[in-house]
Amino acid sequence: MKRFSFLTILIVPFVLSAQERADSLRREVTIEKDFTPIVRDASKINTLPEVEAPTVTRQSIQYSDWTVPAPLEARAVLLPPGGFGDPVRENLKRGYFDFGLGNYWNMAGNAGYRILQSEKDQLGVWWQHRSTCGTVDYNQQLPGYETSRTMRQLEERVVADYRHTFEKLDLGIRGGYRYNSFNYYGLRFPGVQGIASPGQEINRFFLKSQIASNNPEAQLHYRASLAYHRYGYRRGYLQGDKGAAENWVEADFALTAPIDKSSDITVDGAFDYIGYSQLPSASGYGMLSLNPRYSWRNDRVSLSAGVRADISFNDGTIFRFAPDVRFDWTIVPNLQFYTWLTGGKQLNTWHRVSAYTLYFNPSAVADNSYIPLDARLGLRVNALRGFSIGLSGGYEIGKRVLFLIPEQTDDAQLTGVSRFWGIDAYAFKAGLDLAYRYGSLWEASARVDYCRWTTTGGGQVVSYNRPQWQGEMKVRYNPLQKLSLEAGYQFAAVRRYGALGSLSDMHLVHVKASYAFTPWFSLYGLTDNVLNRKYDIAYGMPAQGINFLFGVDFKF
Repeated sequence: MKRFSFLTILIVPFVLSAQERADSLRREVTIEKDFTPIVRDASKINTLPEVEAPTVTRQSIQYSDWTVPAPLEARAVLLPPGGFGDPVRENLKRGYFDFGLGNYWNMAGNAGYRILQSEKDQLGVWWQHRSTCGTVDYNQQLPGYETSRTMRQLEERVVADYRHTFEKLDLGIRGGYRYNSFNYYGLRFPGVQGIASPGQEINRFFLKSQIASNNPEAQLHYRASLAYHRYGYRRGYLQGDKGAAENWVEADFALTAPIDKSSDITVDGAFDYIGYSQLPSASGYGMLSLNPRYSWRNDRVSLSAGVRADISFNDGTIFRFAPDVRFDWTIVPNLQFYTWLTGGKQLNTWHRVSAYTLYFNPSAVADNSYIPLDARLGLRVNALRGFSIGLSGGYEIGKRVLFLIPEQTDDAQLTGVSRFWGIDAYAFKAGLDLAYRYGSLWEASARVDYCRWTTTGGGQVVSYNRPQWQGEMKVRYNPLQKLSLEAGYQFAAVRRYGALGSLSDMHLVHVKASYAFTPWFSLYGLTDNVLNRKYDIAYGMPAQGINFLFGVDFKF
């Protein structure tokens, strides 16, 4: 079916689901972001001012987040789940199931059930399915090579978590398994042998236990956890190579001793060990991190001052230090100022960098990054009822900051995969965000961010997988208690890496709708990339054109 036929989706009335679980799945690859989580700077100190609600009342359903799975990483498939919007939404029933189907054979399914939900014991399980099998057109051309290719991807994920509350502490155990199967559909030179030919499979699982004090009157609060993660490939990078596996053991703790009602002393610590099997080029390494700090706060000011010390084993420089200072000040009730001075060393494990993309060299270990200084400051104004505006700026110094570039042979031929390279660089950052809310009827937001990375050597711009400009706008309208409508726009501009060239800018428009027929049955739908824009997720890896997804949602 030709792409222009999907434009008819724009005139199909969306009758669809209000029971949404918004962060169940991020809207992958619409805007390529860094693979590390980014906390919006002002979120720590800002809440939108209260407004007088209009005559439209809020939904009577109560919400919790017990069935909401962890966000999935950015991938090639533009597949959100049944839930829409930012608020985490879930009813008081014990289980849920939703499933959506669209063009490109896009499928998204979610299910979860609370087995135990007493005051002392909570046991829940959830499952997610994502898959696609559609043809995409290349935006680059090579002589004698195909102009399109089928992009295949399958993911299954199941997680179970248990928590028991004792008299003075909580005990939690969480574990899960995740399976990925996909093909390296990226552009490669004809005749190049390597991983680009076969498909790939990834098996990973984890098990984590945690204890934490639950007595707010105690003189010492504590938390400690121990976890094991395994990330294993079936195939290596070169033709015929067997896959390797990454084994990651992490332990961390936090101790907080209150001094009085407004101050305390905290010590955070962590130990990580990463080892590789069937990968002779890599050796195991570890890191011990300590982060002591002092915190003080009152009704208008919050101050935290400390230092982070990272001690490495078999991984370059032994001692690394970075500041950990955070200052938030409510100057007047509708004007807030903040500044942060942070940093530290980050271990770029396969488990962590796969949150950005799965299509990287499976036989290469990424460099670990060190940030001596990440300085930020911002100002937020809530002068008008329901309206908020924020300004932010910053400067970051990085050692071996990761940049994703196409993997090439010795004679500069593309192989269809990418690789993370660590480069010494620094960045200037700036941001502007706006938000408006009118009760439960209207909600609108917009944000634009600027970040320019430059190498410490020759001043070369290195924003290949880090757009200099990116932003989004979103408008949500709830004309009826059971009906929710949304339209949004996202963009990313200036993505290049020196001689490797530039990628086209992203300009993506989406529309969403949901309608709840009953408290337990809903329908949802969306149309994404409405303008049918052609763009690359990474170099030589085209994204889907206009695509849609319709689905059902049940609560039981």
